[in-house]
Amino acid sequence: MPDLNLNIPDLGDVEEVEVIEVCVEIGQSVEAEDSIIILETDKAAMEIPTTESGIVKNILVNVGDMVKEGTPFVQIEVEEEKKSNTDQIAQKNKKKAHNKEIQVSSEKEDINKNEIVLAKPLIPDLGDVEEVEVIEICVEVGQNVGIDDSIMILETDKAAMEIPASVAGKVTKLNISLGDMVKAGMPFVEIESSVAVPKPLNKINEKEDSISISKNEHITKQEETNNNKEQASQPLSYNNASVHSGPATRKLAREFGINLSEVKGSGPKGRILKEDLHAFVSQRLNSKTGSGFEFSQPDIDFSKWGQVSFEKLSKFQKTASKNLHTSWINIPHVTQHDDANITDLLALRAELNKSNKTKVSPLAYIIKATVETLKLYPLMNTSLSSNLDTVVMKDYFNIGIAVDTPEGLIVPNIKNTDKKTILEISDEVFNLAKLAKERKLKVDQLKGASFTITSLSGIGGKYFTPIINPPEVGILGLSKPFDNLFLDGKNIINQKLLPISLSYDHRVINGAYAARFVTDLSKQLNEINFLRESFNGT
Repeated sequence: MPDLNLNIPDLGDVEEVEVIEVCVEIGQSVEAEDSIIILETDKAAMEIPTTESGIVKNILVNVGDMVKEGTPFVQIEVEEEKKSNTDQIAQKNKKKAHNKEIQVSSEKEDINKNEIVLAKPLIPDLGDVEEVEVIEICVEVGQNVGIDDSIMILETDKAAMEIPASVAGKVTKLNISLGDMVKAGMPFVEIESSVAVPKPLNKINEKEDSISISKNEHITKQEETNNNKEQASQPLSYNNASVHSGPATRKLAREFGINLSEVKGSGPKGRILKEDLHAFVSQRLNSKTGSGFEFSQPDIDFSKWGQVSFEKLSKFQKTASKNLHTSWINIPHVTQHDDANITDLLALRAELNKSNKTKVSPLAYIIKATVETLKLYPLMNTSLSSNLDTVVMKDYFNIGIAVDTPEGLIVPNIKNTDKKTILEISDEVFNLAKLAKERKLKVDQLKGASFTITSLSGIGGKYFTPIINPPEVGILGLSKPFDNLFLDGKNIINQKLLPISLSYDHRVINGAYAARFVTDLSKQLNEINFLRESFNGT
């Protein structure tokens, strides 16, 4: 029985990492892929498994040690290759008998029928957010669910997100609890589902991969350990169904919390190997979380000049900062300013509020007028394609509304604004603002805007440069209306003027086009007959 020293794998750009846990003891029997130690960087924890089966003869590291690539961390007493192969086969047969799995071959059974399998859906991609909190669980163990029925609700920095069931069946286990922090790729529920199992195409024997079916397990293909022949393993898995890899690799991926669809395989025919997972984890441990641009800030000791204190930015503030920085760097912003005469609009608002016993804000009228102007200038309602050579023209008008909340600005949007009355727009603005301040917005309410309006009219100021909300090409900023007195013959006239600031993407919009848009928007705000008719659709 030779002794084998296992070394720390490639850790990427990190030179040293800390050992935070030793998972085994001297004399303990371990199997390949069992965790030996856990390492921690400043960003994540990573389990380091054994690549061989055997007995732990010596542990070469301690909790708190700093290790680097190539450092030996455990000594395993392994058996001779022949005996090892025999034991592996025997162990595999023992597990098959223990789990009462049913061997299926094309000679014995036609499995073109529904079988009960255990589905384990994974949490979907959460965008830029690494971890989110579970704020509500919508089902119980034993409950029957249909496809798209809500299983749980997650809360991000900006919104609440419902996570539905991807299959129909009975909930047998919940892997999450209220208050848990979860991330993409984590299994969150187990559902017994009836699925159609395809009939095998080729004869299956002991030398080839076999298909085994268990009432409480996924349908998997077992990889034969004494056969190096390339086999296609296609377990029944929702995110990893089409991924080309073996059971051992899949087990390691589950332990690391890796979505195999994100990993590039280096094996034959793109097969994902364990080495690929180690490389992927190393890259993730040391990857920058920024948007592609380095944030630079001088490190200054401000306490040299007086007393200071420190306050951490919230997760929401850091996300907003990153997004604004990216927008400002990537998009050539130009801002067009003007004063729109809204004297008659305010008079109409007062009249309609009184006669209809409502309290509609001027913003609802401005939104309606903006949509009509966008119809005249369709380039303002577009997006630039990712390859920067095509303008995406949009036949819908989803207007984003910047809402001031204690956590910062949040921008939900009103879908199909062109088909809504001013009263409907007003109600939706109020509801979206309320949900934003309560942090109850749905993800769909935050996506799909074609143009954004941000208003400081209730605060003050005169003109500003709003930052474009990608992938949009324009954003309209509103400041506080002011009085403008002028002499009309012998009469002194007082006008209410609204400062407007239009920021636009100069890659798509030229200055003349933007100036005409602003000019016609001012005219549209004075189309009193149109606004009156649009108030409630009568």
